[in-house]
This record gives sequence, C-alpha cells and structure tokens, in this order.
Amino acid sequence: MATEGVPSDGSTVVCTVVGGRSSFVGRSLVSMLLRSPAGWTVRIADSRPLLELDPGDAKNSILSDSIQTGRVSYFQVDVRDGSQISHAIRGSSVVFHMGALDAQSQDFYDQYMFIVQGTKNIINACRECKVDRLIYNSSVDVIFDGVHDICHGNESLPYPSKFEDVLNDLKAQAEALVLSANATDSLSTCALRSSNPFGPGDSHFVPCIVDEAKSGWAQFIIGSDKNMCDYTYVENIAHAHLCAENALCSGITPVAGEVSKWLWCSSKAIQILFI
Repeated sequence: MATEGVPSDGSTVVCTVVGGRSSFVGRSLVSMLLRSPAGWTVRIADSRPLLELDPGDAKNSILSDSIQTGRVSYFQVDVRDGSQISHAIRGSSVVFHMGALDAQSQDFYDQYMFIVQGTKNIINACRECKVDRLIYNSSVDVIFDGVHDICHGNESLPYPSKFEDVLNDLKAQAEALVLSANATDSLSTCALRSSNPFGPGDSHFVPCIVDEAKSGWAQFIIGSDKNMCDYTYVENIAHAHLCAENALCSGITPVAGEVSKWLWCSSKAIQILFI
C-alpha cells in the first residue's frame, strides 16, 4: 500500500493545516503528519497570534523538534482576509481545512463570515496559489435538521431543506462550496464527515460527560432509550484525512468532489481504515 503523501520523486510535500492548533482534530492531524514516513513539511495557519505549545509539547516532542528544524512553520491568519490565506498556503500541494476559526460569536454575520466566507476565501486562495488538493473536515451535522431522526444514514443523504441550528446550516453551505470547487483550476477536493471526536487532547467532550455524571444530570434519559449517537476517535479522523489525501493524489479511489463515507460512524472508520 502506498504511503500517504509520498511524492514519486522523493521530495518532501508541503501542506497547510488551516486550524491546526485551535481545532482538536487539527492538532491530531498535525501530529500525525509529522509522524508520517512521508516527511511532510507542515504549515499551521490559525487565528492565534503565536504558536503556543501545550505542556506536553514543550519539550522533547515531535512538534517542538519540528519547529526547531523548520519543518513546521506558523502563520496567523484571519480567514475573512483572503490575502492572509494566500500568504500562508502559497507553495503548498495540499490544504487541510479543519473548520471555522473563531466562529464562537453568537452574531449571525460573524458566523457567516468565518464559516462560509472563510471557506470561499480558502478555495479562492487554493486556486490562486495552484494548490492541488483541498480536504475539508466537515461534520455529520450537515445532514441533520434537528427534528427528524436519522436511521442507517450514509453519505448519500441530501442536505435538509431547513435547519433548526444555524451553525449546521452554515457548515453545510461551506461543505457544498468545497465539493463544488472540485475540478476547477486543477483543484481536487473532498469532504470528511466525522461525529463527536474524542481522544488524546480532548478538553471538551469527555470532561463535559464527566461533569454531567458528577452533577447527577446523567441519570436522566432525553427521548427514547433507543436513541443512538456515534463517536469517532480523533486519531481515526486524522488518519482518514491522510487516506483522503492519498486517494486524491493517486486517483485510484474516486473521492474527488465527494463526501467520504469513511467517517460516518466509528465502526465503519475502523473497518475501512485498518483493514
């Protein structure tokens, strides 16, 4: 099996991870890229002024070592400014778009600018800079209307005609933009839909579950006790991004312009990614 991202001429491949520090999945992806035998040169583009290392990364980690050797570089970007995106990704063969940066505002205009306009700017920058591949870290929420249950769903489900949650609506718009950009100006794109990531470095999901258990609220059942919700191990998601990049690069697996089914649920991810 081919190693993800290894160019045929033996040279290194430059990639940019937009949201490589503020995104939980992005952090895992950066770590996996650096551990890959492909020898990636990684650019991290994020909204934070500086690249701040976690306590575990501060000493003797592959991230800190790669910063010292110049294998990792950092760019502060505002995705609402297309010129900043172009500056960060220029020279990259691959861009991993890990989702909105700083889209925590409750203001609709701000959310739209970060999620939808930000994605438009990333796509336009990829075209301008002749990037070969764009991989979007999407979410299963883009096909959930907030009202109707989904049973045995897969990547063929259409977007809802109406969303209860405006964030899901905006995420769906961003995903659609990425998919429709496929095969324009030699740019290949695809999207990966994951659900509820958990794993090393999680500071939100598992701690929230623990807090709920401590508070006593976890004893209550909302709705039917038959309801099911899936969770995906964060390193499986990161690995799927490398698999998607390899598929786009090789052209053997037809994923360009598609939503990948790899991450619809964690059981499928395990079956496909580790077969």
